[in-house]
Amino acid sequence: MTHEEAYSELAGVALEVVPVTVCDIVRDHARTCAECGPALAEMEEAIAELGHLAVPRVINAGRAAGIRSRLVTRARGERESQSTAAPGRPDLTRGVASLTGLGTRLTPRTQRAVEAELREHELAPPRRVPFSPRVTGILAIAASLLFVVATTQLVRVTRDRNRLREELAPVTSRGDSIAKLLSTRDSVIASLTGPDVKVVTLARQNATQPMARMYWDRSSNNWTIVTYNLPQPAAGKTYQVWLVTDNAKISAGTFQPDASGHAMLRAKYALNRDSLRAVAVTEEPEGGMPAPTGPMVIVGTSAP
Repeated sequence: MTHEEAYSELAGVALEVVPVTVCDIVRDHARTCAECGPALAEMEEAIAELGHLAVPRVINAGRAAGIRSRLVTRARGERESQSTAAPGRPDLTRGVASLTGLGTRLTPRTQRAVEAELREHELAPPRRVPFSPRVTGILAIAASLLFVVATTQLVRVTRDRNRLREELAPVTSRGDSIAKLLSTRDSVIASLTGPDVKVVTLARQNATQPMARMYWDRSSNNWTIVTYNLPQPAAGKTYQVWLVTDNAKISAGTFQPDASGHAMLRAKYALNRDSLRAVAVTEEPEGGMPAPTGPMVIVGTSAP
């Protein structure tokens, strides 16, 4: 732990709100540090003084004597009334007259009155004692300590959260990539195998060996062309896919096959279900053209 880190933990150590391991490390550092040692001692002294700030409750001697006098008078009156009462009178309750040293039994009414007197005395507000400058200084130090602890805790939580985010970033990115790949795979599979998919086989003219297939999912308007053993286009050229209707040749995008001649191109285009007549691939300048200009490489017709 560096000096700065140890110094930032002093308030938490003084208030004993940090883990034991952190507390031990900070105290070991403070024993040999000319700055952290005195600062920690001052904080702990201020916290210790907080326990002596409670104002002692002062009982008014005159008021206590008055209450005792009234209790004695009522107890004597109760004892005299009991001495003249009819024989066999039930003992209703035992009061609190034993507190006066008389051992007299009180009637419920007298007992309630006595208890009310006692409660009034017990709940009397304590005498207000003004804070001295020393007490005010201690409270200021305590408030500063609490602020430092709260700030340190916030910094620690923020630091841990950022570290955790950094550690999880590759995993999250990898998870997002996998999820995207799975989503793309499922979409491709649906485009190739759906119940409303029309398949057009493309080959070179006058050749029987297919070199590509176009899958048209007419329910979602997704187009997917997959090529096989397609030669590389000439330098500065690219392959462009065309959807041929009775009235237009619509570009579905361009692609470059890999070394084995394999490629997959996906596009989305809304087309009338019965308007497709053929799918063709031509060799065009890089970037593609608005209309076919180069030689047709492969073509496939679409039956009605």
